[in-house]
Amino acid sequence: MSINFPGYCNKESRTLVWSLRNIQNFIYNSSLFEFEDIINLVDAVDLIAPPQYDFAGSAVKRLVKTQTHNFKPLINLNPYFKSIDLEQEYDIFMAILDFPWNISSINLLKNLRQKCKFAVCYLDELWSSDLPKFNNCLKFFQDFDLICVGFSDVVENVRQVTNVPCIYLPSGIDTIKFYPDFEKDLRCVDICSLGRRSSVTHETLLRLAEEKQYYYSYDYISGAGMRNNRHQEHRTLTANLLKNSRYYITNYAKVNEPERTQGQMEMGCRFFEGAAAGNICIGKPPDTDTFRRYFDWEDAVIPIAFDEPHIDRIILELDSQPEYLRKIQINNVANSLRKHDWVYRWSQILTKLGLPSTKAMEERKTTLEQMAQSCEKLLLN
Repeated sequence: MSINFPGYCNKESRTLVWSLRNIQNFIYNSSLFEFEDIINLVDAVDLIAPPQYDFAGSAVKRLVKTQTHNFKPLINLNPYFKSIDLEQEYDIFMAILDFPWNISSINLLKNLRQKCKFAVCYLDELWSSDLPKFNNCLKFFQDFDLICVGFSDVVENVRQVTNVPCIYLPSGIDTIKFYPDFEKDLRCVDICSLGRRSSVTHETLLRLAEEKQYYYSYDYISGAGMRNNRHQEHRTLTANLLKNSRYYITNYAKVNEPERTQGQMEMGCRFFEGAAAGNICIGKPPDTDTFRRYFDWEDAVIPIAFDEPHIDRIILELDSQPEYLRKIQINNVANSLRKHDWVYRWSQILTKLGLPSTKAMEERKTTLEQMAQSCEKLLLN
């Protein structure tokens, strides 16, 4: 296996982004890779995506995932069985991981801390119920300078385990990609549902689709194990589907796995996607202060039960109020442009590190504000 990265080094780069897009190239990670792409767009970045593990490396990955809670030294295993030296110095090393056990590829870098002033990790998913199992994996980051956690309820737990500064960093979105065309606004899909769903709600929506000829778009098979080496294409597909949908089913993360969540309510990426695309988001949002802080405008989500046998009546009632629905759509998009673009998440990290933003970041923020203002003018028409 070749571990060379020819041409990755740009002398002007201040940030090294460590991407798992070759290793964890699951469809559910496309949003994380989108974050990496935005960082690459607005900062001076070298992006390294180490190759997929071979058979022996995959065995190391499984061992780290399943046995590290019993034997901490496993966090130091290198699944490539060789190391590389970074060629230049960086201000920031940024690793974006879906789960805390996917740490091993970082061991490929022999001189990480000698070459990078700050080491930062973004851990996307971590449940309180999993903390005892992954405490040793978290200790891998004890030499880091900042840990960003995608789940708000465990930020303090991670800080206590690692003794490293931790911040909550919610999901984000490429709001420019997801920005809808309000001039055309030909939303031919009536209801869209992606990912896990309630069988009760689903049966009612199927009946609505048959009786009222509503276009109900939903996943026919589970995508949990599906891989895709072209994440940008998948994000474009998702964006275009949602920009052409009216209603979007949005529930808090793992809403139908109470034994796993144990009362922990977290925001998944669906809320950010739906708002940015101008959908009427309808579902069961987290009943948390965190959700209310990030979605603090009126009717960001129309709340219903997860198992809602009368969702057809709710939608038909909403359909009788077109001006009300248009206001929701515009407010969702405008607020997303001002709050939820990935550039704001990257800016939050830089602020915590005491580093300046780039010209490209400020230009993107200006563009987003101009788009938000143009959006709000539609409310006056």
